[in-house]
Amino acid sequence: MAHHMMSTSKPRDERGIALIVAVLGIVVVGALFTGFFMVAVQENRVGHNSRRAEQAFAAAEHGINATIANWNAMSWNDLAVMASDTVWGTLSGGTGSYAGRVQRLNNEIFLVDVTGVANAGRARQRIGAFVKLRNLLFDIQAVLTTRGNSQIGGNAGVNGNDQGGPWGKCPPLEGLKPGIRIPDADQLTFGGGCKSASCIDGDPPVDVDPSIDDDTFFEYGDADWDLLVSLATKRLPGDNYQNIGPSLTGGGDCNTADIKNWGDPENPTAPCGDYLPIIYAPGNLTVNTGVGQGILLVEGDLSAQGKFEFYGIVIVKGSLMSAGNGNKFHGGVMAANFYIDNNMIFGTVDLAYSSCALARAQQAGSGGTPLRSRGWIQLF
Repeated sequence: MAHHMMSTSKPRDERGIALIVAVLGIVVVGALFTGFFMVAVQENRVGHNSRRAEQAFAAAEHGINATIANWNAMSWNDLAVMASDTVWGTLSGGTGSYAGRVQRLNNEIFLVDVTGVANAGRARQRIGAFVKLRNLLFDIQAVLTTRGNSQIGGNAGVNGNDQGGPWGKCPPLEGLKPGIRIPDADQLTFGGGCKSASCIDGDPPVDVDPSIDDDTFFEYGDADWDLLVSLATKRLPGDNYQNIGPSLTGGGDCNTADIKNWGDPENPTAPCGDYLPIIYAPGNLTVNTGVGQGILLVEGDLSAQGKFEFYGIVIVKGSLMSAGNGNKFHGGVMAANFYIDNNMIFGTVDLAYSSCALARAQQAGSGGTPLRSRGWIQLF
């Protein structure tokens, strides 16, 4: 009887499978960690780039706002159509800077084109803003415009002959202007060396205009008294000022921070020759000796005590009083007599019409304002 031998195979060695599984697990986990790391790195980079882009955008936006807030009226308002001027600056804290240009598109509209740069990473953002020139239109049709009782005497003089000016780029001289514009001739009295209006040279010497009202003194085209006061670049903390005149910084620039520096009209090429501030006195103002230019706004009464000279536009909400010797006003003066006081112009004082002084002051006060609709756009 044959015996059939039963054979059994040995089980295969499976210890290598565990090693393979372990290695694969390590690879997979490593790949996952690598993926997480790469995602984290990318997210970090995206975050840094976004922050730098925001810093650059903030720099550009600051440049736009700074340019409009510090509108260089004497230079930019005089640009030809399509001509431009450069602007630049830095942010406080050194986080960024900006540079660009102001370009005139037509008589009223400007483009402010500014690129902001973040100092960290050098990210850039470019913004453009459309700016409309704010038109100031002062109702100055005579050397002195006033209402209420006014007295003129002594050696006072009112000259309606256009004096022009030493500044260059002046408009053509105008014809003889009225000396005094007032709503009622009975409110005006003369004495001393000005009997029968003999001290007034004008066409006519006295222009009786019953239409004079509050708007004559307090509305100026695109602005009114309150807006003009808000635009004042120099607010006087006191009520008595002497020795007014230009001053310089240690570096030789015009020291606009000096409360007594009201520009330098007698030296137009000097550092303060193109500085024409809007000056606001919140109460009564007394001036004695000195020189200035621009727009002078007085909430109360203005008293000129002697040897004070001003070029531009003077608007007094109260009354104008002049005494002493050497007071001179070139341009146009408006005294609203809002508080029912008397204007008293005595002593040696000259009021002279100057279309150039008026134009320069009006130009200096005509700043830029962003368009309310579609005022800005991001440029690429």
